[in-house]
Amino acid sequence: MTTNTTSFFTEAPAIAEKRFYPESTFIFWWEKVFLTILVVILGMIGNLLSFILLSRQRFRNSAAGFYMRALSLSDAGVMIGLVGNHTMRMYQVQIYSAIYCKIIYFIIKWLMAVSDWILGAMCLERSIAVSFPLKSKAFLKPRNNRIALGVILAMLALYYSYVFEAYGLKHGVCRTVSMSYPVAIRAMVDYTLVLVPMFLIISSNIIIIVCIVRAARHQLTLTGSSDTTVANSTQSSLIAMLISISVAFVVLKSPYYLIKVILPASLTKKVGYVFVTREDAVYRMMLGIFTINMYVNHAVNFYLYMLSGKEYRKELKMMITSLCKRAPDDKMEMSNTVSITLSTTGTK
Repeated sequence: MTTNTTSFFTEAPAIAEKRFYPESTFIFWWEKVFLTILVVILGMIGNLLSFILLSRQRFRNSAAGFYMRALSLSDAGVMIGLVGNHTMRMYQVQIYSAIYCKIIYFIIKWLMAVSDWILGAMCLERSIAVSFPLKSKAFLKPRNNRIALGVILAMLALYYSYVFEAYGLKHGVCRTVSMSYPVAIRAMVDYTLVLVPMFLIISSNIIIIVCIVRAARHQLTLTGSSDTTVANSTQSSLIAMLISISVAFVVLKSPYYLIKVILPASLTKKVGYVFVTREDAVYRMMLGIFTINMYVNHAVNFYLYMLSGKEYRKELKMMITSLCKRAPDDKMEMSNTVSITLSTTGTK
């Protein structure tokens, strides 16, 4: 009796081999260089400059300036969280503390949501102000803006406190370690916390644009001119800046959440850069690009202000000019002090 002892081995299916595809190689270097270095550096510099400029006299007392200063700080915090998580992971820096992972994830999730809601609150405030310029003065006060910001910070911090239980350290990498808060419910709430401010931003900007166009036509009809005063010029500049960052928010952030909803979870949850099929690599590249764009939204505001805000550019030019003039004056004052000291010593 003869038996075929090799049939079992020869007919066994080959194990699929994972490898780099051009798409996954591209997104690997794009994330490693663009996201973790350029976005962080340019974003941090831009957000800090924005805060300094918006704290100057021209913008200091306006409601939009108040919200934009808060937005600059929250976006700068997102950049710090990006360094603490993504940059360290991309450059394979070993993490040994679970508390560190919890804090970093809390900073990223909390401040990204804070930025969204600050922008939504700012758009809502401006739409009310331009729609009801006289009636709105009774309740659109600086104190109420501070209360609104405090409520946003507190409520979102309370919700995202789940991070301290859900995230931790696994094999030297920060990731989910607990499922006591179901992922499906968590994702639904997280998406809602993005969709609500997005709705406020889109609807408020439509109202702002309509009201501005009507007011400009009315002024042109009455006076035959569209010239504005310095105060109105500053407000117009702030509104142009607000519209520009609102458009950027929708363009840069919405694709990430759309692809997360449209594509199956089995595709959007695949991480790493080596895949069995090229199709998986393409999906990973798409998700990677949209994820980067989402972070770019928190880094690009300063540059959008520069493009859209005439008064903002003036203020930046004035600040740079004053700093350049101050440097020679400081040197001259120092040299005068030294010469006076030397002459006094010589007299003695």
